[in-house]
Amino acid sequence: MSKGAGNQDLPMEARLEAHGLLDRLTMDGATFSRENARRLITLIPVTPRRRFSFTGLFQGRGPGLRGRAAGVGDVELDEEGKERRVSWNAPMSYRIGGYVLTHTPGQIVIELMWIATREDLSGQSCQLLYEAETGEPKAMEISVQKMLTLLFIRLAYISYAPWKTPEG
Repeated sequence: MSKGAGNQDLPMEARLEAHGLLDRLTMDGATFSRENARRLITLIPVTPRRRFSFTGLFQGRGPGLRGRAAGVGDVELDEEGKERRVSWNAPMSYRIGGYVLTHTPGQIVIELMWIATREDLSGQSCQLLYEAETGEPKAMEISVQKMLTLLFIRLAYISYAPWKTPEG
């Protein structure tokens, strides 16, 4: 989450209403309510789109121990790896219940709070796309994780695939 982002940025009533809207918008189905989408678009403050921004997670393996325990035999312990989250020039995000939202003109990215705990990020976030000038919802797309391997470096990135269209 961006520095300074959090629950204090939206009044309690707005967070409760947004949570209900998010639950309805992200439930299973091929369509979503235009009215719910329009209300969410007006409820969550817009952050200007930044030309360049970066958010990443660097993970390293933790130390491991191998040995022989009396009466047990060979034992191997894997310690928890190190993890470092980095962001630069990232837009403001809002934590609402189990969701984290980032609203830039024409787009609201909706992530599940526990997204960083998953190996495969497919289906862990979605985005609501709309006409920035009119606020008219266009579509919702769901995340699909793809992997790029260069020598010993593995880069995972998210792209979005069509998921839902507005009702009617």
